[in-house]
Amino acid sequence: MAWTTPKTWASEPLTSADLNTYVRDNQNYLYNGWAGDSYERYGGSSWTTTSTGWVDVDATNLASTITTSGGDVLVVFAGSAKCSASAGLFQFGLDVDGAAKQGIVNLVDDANHDSNASFSYILTGLSAGSHTIKLQWRTGSGTATLQGARTVFWAVREIAGTT
Repeated sequence: MAWTTPKTWASEPLTSADLNTYVRDNQNYLYNGWAGDSYERYGGSSWTTTSTGWVDVDATNLASTITTSGGDVLVVFAGSAKCSASAGLFQFGLDVDGAAKQGIVNLVDDANHDSNASFSYILTGLSAGSHTIKLQWRTGSGTATLQGARTVFWAVREIAGTT
């Protein structure tokens, strides 16, 4: 089902066909029409890395492949993370179809202190079609940990389609 540009009303009567097209069908499109994927976990094992180069956090669960109509894509991530090094820097970023958008969240830790690691990011300029988006991270020193025992949330959704 496609989006129908709303009608500009003049003096004509309102019909059930118009209501179905411009109200019901467009609301169904807004509710169901955009591609999306999400993942939430609570109480699982944690993820860790000692990599100083960008690596996937979890290429299965914290990665999404969606088919878009060429609109903007909203990526949301939230979790609790820490680094074992004193004044350890660790970062989260995205891999979009193999191209990095890195350093979206930069965290400095004072050695094993839980930090809120979260962001909302809008990807623009993606063509219509299939896209794979992965959460990546790296650490400047020590071991970075994403706490699986706490809630981890990841969502990828097209928010503005072309008509």
